[in-house]
Amino acid sequence: MVVFDERALKARLERIEFQGRPLFALSCAERLFPLYKLYSEEAGHGAPWRLRSTLDQLWKSAHRGPISGEQPFLSEYESLIPGEAVERNKGTLLGPLAEDTVAALAYTCQYVATRETQNAAWAARCAYEAVDYVAHTLEGMHYGTPEAEAAILKKDYVQAELLRQLRDIAEIEGAAHAGTRIEHLVETFRSRATSEGMDLASIVSVLYKK
Repeated sequence: MVVFDERALKARLERIEFQGRPLFALSCAERLFPLYKLYSEEAGHGAPWRLRSTLDQLWKSAHRGPISGEQPFLSEYESLIPGEAVERNKGTLLGPLAEDTVAALAYTCQYVATRETQNAAWAARCAYEAVDYVAHTLEGMHYGTPEAEAAILKKDYVQAELLRQLRDIAEIEGAAHAGTRIEHLVETFRSRATSEGMDLASIVSVLYKK
């Protein structure tokens, strides 16, 4: 069983050339994006197109080589996070998933702007916290004991996210070792993260409607 280990992720990311790290963070944010769309459709609130345009721009930039520079999303992302009043009035439990999505993308943009590895690790934490929330809140699983926490960790979709993070890092490490240009990985990472995000959204949609 895989556990989330932020320190270990960060240590591995720090050993990767900086141009590979955005692919890792971007994949985390891309997998979460469909959850923001679910929230927006349910609550009638939010602006998924603003997240989508930022993701698209970052993927496009990655095709051209190392991404760098200040990202406009960092000046607007706070307005995209659901407020407590919105969640209460709309009666939806999906707000925290939308918040995790926005945060993951903001950390990705922050990494691009600063190249500080911690931001890429925080994007991964957002993805982990999202699936943890699904188990705890939408499935009604409880914390409090090692057994209860282990039961949450064992959920298929929780393990899937953690394994995907390790897979992504391993592939970037392998590419760096082989001297493969990172741009050659971009479309693989993008299409895969998009598909995996849709799979997760399907699970969330079913659980939410129960």
